Amino acid sequence: MQRRHFLASACVALLPSSLAAKTRPTTAEEAALVATQNAELIAGLRDPGVPLRAWEWIVVHHTAADYATLAGIDRYHRSHFGDPLGAEYHFVINNGKKGPMGLVESARWRYQEPAWHLFKPDNAPRSIAICLIGNFETRELPAPMLDALVDLTKALMREFTIPAQKVSTHRVVDEKMTQCPGKHFPRETYLERITDV
Repeated sequence: MQRRHFLASACVALLPSSLAAKTRPTTAEEAALVATQNAELIAGLRDPGVPLRAWEWIVVHHTAADYATLAGIDRYHRSHFGDPLGAEYHFVINNGKKGPMGLVESARWRYQEPAWHLFKPDNAPRSIAICLIGNFETRELPAPMLDALVDLTKALMREFTIPAQKVSTHRVVDEKMTQCPGKHFPRETYLERITDV
C-alpha cells in the first residue's frame, strides 16, 4: 500500500531543475514530424505486441517537473519503486523542453499492464494513465500538448468504447488528495473537446 500511495503522489519532480535547458521553438517541420509520429502511434494502439486489456477509464496526470523525459521517468520508477516495467504511465506527452512539443510516447502501454497511478484505484478501475510532462500547477498547458492529449484521448475512447464520463484527472479521481495535473490544466476545455467523438 505504501508503494501505491507513493506512486500516486509521483506527480512530483523527477529530474532536478538544475538540468534545465531553454525550450527550443517548435518549427513547422518539427510540428509536422510530431503530427506524423503521433498519427502512427494512434494507428497502432490496437497492436502493442501483446494482448489488449479491457480498459475502462482514462486519467490525466502531470510530472510536476518541466524537464522530465520518458527515459528519466522509466529509470526513476524502476529504481525507486522496484518496478521492472518502469514508467507507471501508459503514455507521456512531451512539453518541448527535452523532447518535441506535443510528441506522444508509449510507455507502459507496450506491456498492457496496469499502472499504480492513483490513491484510490477503485474509483477508476482499469484506467489508462496519460502523463503530461511539465508542472501545470505553476504554468499554462501549451496548446500543442492539449491538442495531442485530445487526439490521444479520443482515439482511446473510440478504441475501447470509453464514455466521456470515464475520462478524468488524477485530482478528481482521488477526490482532491492531489493537485495533479495542476490548477492550470484546462479541464473544462479538455472535456468539451473530447465529447465530439
